[in-house]
Amino acid sequence: MMLLEPVGVSQAAQFLTSVSFDDLWNVVGARFSALGWPRQEYLEHHRDLQGFYERAASAGHAVVKVVWA
Repeated sequence: MMLLEPVGVSQAAQFLTSVSFDDLWNVVGARFSALGWPRQEYLEHHRDLQGFYERAASAGHAVVKVVWA
């Protein structure tokens, strides 16, 4: 579990809007594809994250991130 303060949320939002999904996919797509999800699902997830972080940054919110491994 980690807390992204509002400045970190803004940085994440800027990153997600500035980086091309295709560029990200070219780096890690083969590994993600091996998990069995089609590329389109990752693209939709990326778009959802862009929207979420943009809204949170605009509101000045912090974000709690939780990762299950």
